[in-house]
Amino acid sequence: MSNKSIGVGIVGLGKWAEVIGPGIRDTEGIDITACYTRTQENREDFARRYGCEPVGSYEDLLAHPRVDAVAILSSTTVHGGQAFAAIDAGKHLFMEKPITPTIAEGVEIAKKVEEAGLIMQMGYETRCMAGVRHIKRLLDEGHLGQPVACEVNWSHDLGIRLTPDDWNYYAANCPGGPLMQLGIHHVFNAMLLLGPIKKVKAIGATRLIDAEVPDITGAILEHTSGATTYLGCYYFCPRRWHLNLLGTEGNAMLNLRLPQGDVKDYLIKLLDADSITDLNIHWKDQAEPESVDLTHGNMIVEEIKEFVSWVRDGRPSDANPRAGVETLAVILAAVESMETGKAVEMEAFLAANGA
Repeated sequence: MSNKSIGVGIVGLGKWAEVIGPGIRDTEGIDITACYTRTQENREDFARRYGCEPVGSYEDLLAHPRVDAVAILSSTTVHGGQAFAAIDAGKHLFMEKPITPTIAEGVEIAKKVEEAGLIMQMGYETRCMAGVRHIKRLLDEGHLGQPVACEVNWSHDLGIRLTPDDWNYYAANCPGGPLMQLGIHHVFNAMLLLGPIKKVKAIGATRLIDAEVPDITGAILEHTSGATTYLGCYYFCPRRWHLNLLGTEGNAMLNLRLPQGDVKDYLIKLLDADSITDLNIHWKDQAEPESVDLTHGNMIVEEIKEFVSWVRDGRPSDANPRAGVETLAVILAAVESMETGKAVEMEAFLAANGA
């Protein structure tokens, strides 16, 4: 593709569009050119604020002459149909997680994207935190030795506020509750750092919230490398996000100092995660951990930069369609484990679900 700016059409103008929108606006080489959601007032308001054209249907968005790529930010239940239509129209894709409700549909999307010679990047933004990238470099360069285990958690208190108007109130939309909404990011990070997952054992329960989904979940993920990840996600506790990686030569401890008050402030700070990050490395032969001074960036802008680079220069992202399928499969395997009380072997689970 030439160096002309990539034109993006956004479908789905809910809360996350107010996150991805500024990320695109603040990234060179890409612009929002069109937007669509079913409510005319909402799409006109979004178009006015972001300087793009509101269109009256998804078909109109795909036919727009300045749309080179589509950002699918809509409900997971319609991801498949929207993705297939975009591929048929020859559009690159940026898609929020999870890829689709089912593994088989995700596999089909990944196959069609590859056959069409198009780009599709999944929205796993936490991998773009400066702290996660620093830990990945330390691992790749051998400084932490052999990775042995990873302990991760992303939890908040927002589940207490769930109502039937919220998409993640329903098990059909968000199986596993916080594990699907929040934990899927850590599953991606765990696979990025420790490799593929071969077995999943999980528990889940509903204790405090009035919804169809669990509010407390935990999973043990066994990697093919022999390493183990311990994942916890809750819907009713103080907000937390951490990733602790244990290696034979040192431990990397990454923590976000999340605000506990206003929800809007929480989301703003979360998206500017590098400004509230503490990363400490506890080397094997040192008594005290070493604090790491990280370069401050913006994880949303960083993932959009990756998308631009992939479309323009052919430099692929780790957040490819196959990773979208694999992370979804781990979460769905965890849900099955919750229901049966048994560990799930990923190879057999993938084969049984169309992968």
